[in-house]
Amino acid sequence: MRIDVIGADDSATPEVRAYAEYRLFATLARYTRVIRSVRVVLGHVERNGNTGRVTCAVALVLEPSGSLRARAQGPHALAAINHAAERIGDLMARKSPESISS
Repeated sequence: MRIDVIGADDSATPEVRAYAEYRLFATLARYTRVIRSVRVVLGHVERNGNTGRVTCAVALVLEPSGSLRARAQGPHALAAINHAAERIGDLMARKSPESISS
């Protein structure tokens, strides 16, 4: 399973990228046989001229086909990553057992 972390701005420092890789791998490790790749995109949310919140979008490409997506926001990058990891983990857990069996 390949995990790519992309930062649209300064929200993706090397430490944040490493944390995102760790957090998504820990969440999705039991599904590695059916996940081809994981893409994490971090960026700031602009609202009324402020960029105070961070968004984290996670996209999975599944084997042999299909995809899942989750998006979350937080007051900082780590919170956004945690929320998005929980959401994508919940989506994978809800997929039919036949499609993710080993």
